[in-house]
Order: sequence, then structure tokens, then C-alpha cells
Amino acid sequence: HIQSPAADAPRPDDPRFAGNEVHLTASAGVSLEAAAAEARRQGIGAVILSDAIEGEAREVGGVHAAIAREVATRNRPFSKPVLILSGGETTVTLRAPINGIKGKGGRNSEFLLAFAIGIDGVDGIHALAADTDGIDGSENNAGAFADGSTVSRMRAVGVDAKAMLAGNNAWTAFNAVGDLFVPGPTGTNVNDLRAILVR
Repeated sequence: HIQSPAADAPRPDDPRFAGNEVHLTASAGVSLEAAAAEARRQGIGAVILSDAIEGEAREVGGVHAAIAREVATRNRPFSKPVLILSGGETTVTLRAPINGIKGKGGRNSEFLLAFAIGIDGVDGIHALAADTDGIDGSENNAGAFADGSTVSRMRAVGVDAKAMLAGNNAWTAFNAVGDLFVPGPTGTNVNDLRAILVR
């Protein structure tokens, strides 16, 4: 407790808690269900892969890209148009700086850069990956947007997407093409939201 750091925290049956109520108003699952409901309202199918996906951001991005490619090119395992949703929090293993440049970006930007590399040149795929609190890592963005042209647009401005991913520098890559998602702090945090629209 605040009065005495040595004191134990109050137990759940402590009388100070009498009459208190706890209401969960939002969760990762609730946010994904809301996005799915809006997609369906607009006549787009929606599927939620999971609200608790964890793992290395670049690897999870690669798996999501493979699913999106399969839908875009073979109309399986889901039929187009479909909004593929997932939540949870991935992690990023920081690599050593490349050529003395320390990377910028958080887990959503890194997820999406790996995703963009995986769908390079495939039409009909559009994605957003964002932290619901409005901040992805240490930068000012919540995440980024990507589609099948992202990597070629990066290449056109002299950005090597694979090198940027290798150096944990997704923020710089997306910033170069104007694809950062910067809503500002949202005042809430229900993990990450990844939305992939395949038409």
C-alpha cells in the first residue's frame, strides 16, 4: 500500500473493498468483435483468427501474409471479400544497429513491414496493424498501413524493406512512404488490432 511500502497489499476480502464493483468495458475480443460487426454491416465477411496472438512480430507478420496471399490468389481458406482480424501482443527482438543506425519502430510496424514483404506485388490486400493505445513502441505512431504496393513504393524512394526489417527500422520505412498511422494517444489499451482486408 501507499502509506507503508512494507505493508502487504489489501486482500480481496478487505472491508475497504466492500461495495466496490468492477466492470470490464472493453477488451481485445470486444474490439475485434466490433470491427467484425462493422465489416459484416458493410457486406464484407469477417473472421477473427484470435485475440491473443503472441510471438515474434516479424514471424507473425509472415504468417498473416501467407494467409492473406492464399485468400487473394486462391479464395481460401476464406472467401473474398473478407476482413481478417487478430489481436494480442507480439514481441520484437532488437538486432544490433546496421551501419551504426539504430532502428525505430514498434511491434505493429515491424509486424506490418514483414507482412508487406510477404504480400509484395499481390493486388487486393490492404492492412492496418496498430496498438490501441495510440503508441507503437517509442515513436509517435500507433502502427502503419500496407498493401501489395508498399514494398515497391519504398523501393522507389530508395528504401530497402528487407534491410529495414533486419535492422528493426520499420518506422523509418513506413515514414518514407507516408504510411504511418498516427492517431495520437487514445486513452485506452486493449492490446493490438490487426485488420487485413482482402477483396
